[in-house]
Amino acid sequence: MKFKLFGKTIEIKNGTSQLPPVQNDDEWAAYLAGRGYAISANTALKVAAVLRCVDVVAKTMASLPLELFQQTENGRKKATDHPLYRVLHRLPNEHTTAYEFWHMYVANVLLTSGGFAKILRDRRGFVVGLLNIPTANTSAIQTNQINGERYIYVTTDIGTTEVLRDGEFMYTPGMRFSSDTDPEDPMKIAADVLGLTRDLNSYAQSAFEEGANPGGFVEHPGALSEDAYNRFKADFEKKYMGALNAHKWLFLEEGAKANPYSRDLEKSQALESRKFAVTEICRIFGVPPHKVFDLDRATFSNIEQQNIEFVQESIAPMAVRLEQTIYKDLLAEKDQNVYFAKFNVNGLLRGDIAARTAFYHSGRQDGWLNANDIRRLEDMNDISKEDGGDVYCVNGNYIPLSSVPQNLPRGAKQ
Repeated sequence: MKFKLFGKTIEIKNGTSQLPPVQNDDEWAAYLAGRGYAISANTALKVAAVLRCVDVVAKTMASLPLELFQQTENGRKKATDHPLYRVLHRLPNEHTTAYEFWHMYVANVLLTSGGFAKILRDRRGFVVGLLNIPTANTSAIQTNQINGERYIYVTTDIGTTEVLRDGEFMYTPGMRFSSDTDPEDPMKIAADVLGLTRDLNSYAQSAFEEGANPGGFVEHPGALSEDAYNRFKADFEKKYMGALNAHKWLFLEEGAKANPYSRDLEKSQALESRKFAVTEICRIFGVPPHKVFDLDRATFSNIEQQNIEFVQESIAPMAVRLEQTIYKDLLAEKDQNVYFAKFNVNGLLRGDIAARTAFYHSGRQDGWLNANDIRRLEDMNDISKEDGGDVYCVNGNYIPLSSVPQNLPRGAKQ
């Protein structure tokens, strides 16, 4: 028995149907080879692993507390009186929450050459709102040759074009290496991997939807008589059709033999290739495989460490990128030496509360952390100098470090 699949002739022998192997089959390998793929952000999101990677990074960033701080003589404090605080922390505009805004903004940063937002200002020039701009609706950064001012063209939902100049848009560029002005499109860089994954998905779907997958066949040494055929058909429909009769074997006549079909997608390496593609996509976005529910190599002992690495290698760098974008585009020059924005990622590193408590306790007791050092790690307000917030202490009685010499035992070396 023969049938066609992706231009390949599949032959069934001895009741076994196998899809063509990837290795040692130049035609099939050429079909799946990542050559000439055109992948956009929209098509990439149709790959489940891409959607999950982008979503997990974007929603992690969106869920982190983002606050504006003011540097004072006593350390830093939350700048709740500054107009920008509310915009960053709670409501970028009247229709969008901070979570919604940063989720979309980070998704654009991950999938395109950069993220854009329109800046809304009041008459005094203070930032009072931010509006997301899909990167697909913007032009590349243009530069005025006369005064050096940057500007972009933005296509609105109604089809008109708007020009935004420096000070009117926030911009986080993607990776640059071949041009000092134009970032690379990550989807073009990853086109081979994503295109191959898309074809593997199509291959698996076609194998089930279009491939020949009968349950088995009955082999007879000669032609059945009409009476024998009618008896077999009636007996088959009565005793073997339907869910309740599944997996029953047939009793045949006149030397007929029943042969079950064997379907082995694993021998075609399609399943292994799809699993490997998931790992490759995780590498592209810097997401541990267990975050996309690939638990093949995950254990209870290493997932916590992988979560910490995810924060250190994916979330923290993204936080720094966005914090510096806010500093560059949303703070006036006179405010840049006083105010700064910060994402609080400490909550993501608190996997083991007992370990964190022991860490703080050890640092406080041994004199290399003071109360304010610990509070800053937790993004809490400082204790004033008058109340001893900056005092370093040692031993269980928390004696000020400056008082240690006169409290040493007699004869002890200082």
